[in-house]
Amino acid sequence: QVMKYGNVAGLKSSGVELTLSTRNIETKNFSWSTDFIYSHLKEEVTDLMSYKRAIDLVSGTGFGMEGYPSRSIFSFDFQGLNDEGIPQFINEKGEQTSTGINFQSTDPTYLKYEGSVDPTVTGGFDNQFKYKAWTLGLYFTFQAGNKLRLDPDFSASYGDYSAMPKDLKNRWMKPGDERYTNIPAIPSSYQYANIENLDVAYNAYNYSDIRVANGGFLRLKELTLSYDFNGEWMKAIGMNRLQLRLVASNLWLIYADKKLNGQDPEFFQSGGVSMPLPRQLTLSIRTSF
Repeated sequence: QVMKYGNVAGLKSSGVELTLSTRNIETKNFSWSTDFIYSHLKEEVTDLMSYKRAIDLVSGTGFGMEGYPSRSIFSFDFQGLNDEGIPQFINEKGEQTSTGINFQSTDPTYLKYEGSVDPTVTGGFDNQFKYKAWTLGLYFTFQAGNKLRLDPDFSASYGDYSAMPKDLKNRWMKPGDERYTNIPAIPSSYQYANIENLDVAYNAYNYSDIRVANGGFLRLKELTLSYDFNGEWMKAIGMNRLQLRLVASNLWLIYADKKLNGQDPEFFQSGGVSMPLPRQLTLSIRTSF
């Protein structure tokens, strides 16, 4: 069998961008102005002549399918835990099962569509407040409409060299717990040895709808405070402008999905050793003669 790469897909996309600037208050000593930016993108794969395996469609990087965005996330349909704390799902045959999941299946109709990996809505909101020589700026950024696949942390077995997810503190521990928790049990050595393909159940759990978070956020991106000096002494030394400016960046992640457990949705799974931008304070003096 010979295979080669080729352009075998069609895509259509449309979007809108809105910019609105207003002067909300204007007096002799005080003013308040606002700049609002909003953009919305809609994307759809119209034709795709390639195999679509279940493992491709449920992966965190996203995959295309006709009628959906080019980087979409789908999930196995989680059906809770059984009375042994093992996760259950609906497979391509419509059956409820723990281990009967075929990751190589090319029938995607039984998977649940979660959404696009890429945000469909992005924007910013900038406010400038001026009182005499003082200026305060507040700049917010936001995004919405995207989904994130949480890290595949769960396993049928753990060893000395693997880190257990924090969620395991709320795991299934005794019969009846399946009514109160969606966190699977740590299988006993007996279960691991006697339940065939138990790893499949935990891999499917990692790629199920229970392990998807909202990628939207609202962030106070930048706070700016400045003071413009003015006086006869400036003219005496030939100075036209003197400004003291303090900028605080990445101060506050106001909203993010609680399922992320404090991880930053803007930098989630950004690859390599990428880290969220740290909080920064910058003090500067601007002058001209």
